[in-house]
Amino acid sequence: MSDLYAAYENVIDLCLLNAVLAFSCLLLLRVNLLSLATGGLMAIGAYLSIWLTMREGWPFGPALLAATGAGALAAAGLGTLVLRLRGDYFAMATLAFTEVVRILALNADPVTGGALGVFGIPKYTQTWQLLALLALAIYLVWALRRSSLGDRMRAIAEDELAVAAAGHDVARLQLGLFTASGAIAGLGGALAAHLNLFVAPSDFGFLRSMDAVIAPVLGGVWNLFGAVVGAAILTVLPEVLRFSAQLREILIGAVTLLAVLFLPTGIASLPRLLLRRGRLA
Repeated sequence: MSDLYAAYENVIDLCLLNAVLAFSCLLLLRVNLLSLATGGLMAIGAYLSIWLTMREGWPFGPALLAATGAGALAAAGLGTLVLRLRGDYFAMATLAFTEVVRILALNADPVTGGALGVFGIPKYTQTWQLLALLALAIYLVWALRRSSLGDRMRAIAEDELAVAAAGHDVARLQLGLFTASGAIAGLGGALAAHLNLFVAPSDFGFLRSMDAVIAPVLGGVWNLFGAVVGAAILTVLPEVLRFSAQLREILIGAVTLLAVLFLPTGIASLPRLLLRRGRLA
């Protein structure tokens, strides 16, 4: 068992990390917000943690907390500006944020290393840390689903105007979720930097943001383990089949399209649907 883990340690760690990041988008998708800001928020957390650990000599724990806080603050500021937008306009505004951060990182050579990136980052991220964070994320989503806040989120997804008409502050709730999403993304960026040992601005562009969105959609937005299943598929499938980068995107797009068309509740719901069909038969 230990030999199997050693052989696939990097893939397992990436799978866990991507699952944690998927929860940042899952929270927003549950209130009809499609955010493409994950890449930019990750970059903020990643570069801040690198600076603090490599330049300032901070321990990893405080650097993680700082990256988490920076992601939350950046998301709160961004959300204040863009949450008045809806649909495609909101998605494009968050994508613009990610591109602005990426371009700034390209031109901030003393901090980010520019296009060449930062090498020699110490490996502080451990599997147990990722497992603990993922378990915490799953528990919080489970608890949220059983709370009155979870009920309001589901109501917003069905009819946002009706919830607002009932006297609930929808904008405040969405800003809070956007801030929490930013905190997770900032934390994820720091963990990724100290897992991969190399960071470049190209790591935090459009594709990084899309992966974080696709994972919960693929697995199932309203399924407790949907983000985990979706992240596992996006991470493991290309590694196992060793596709090129272009074929990887084609494969992921095809799988996502098929899932949305024929299994809109997500791949994670497939066992339950098959069991129900078997009982009816």
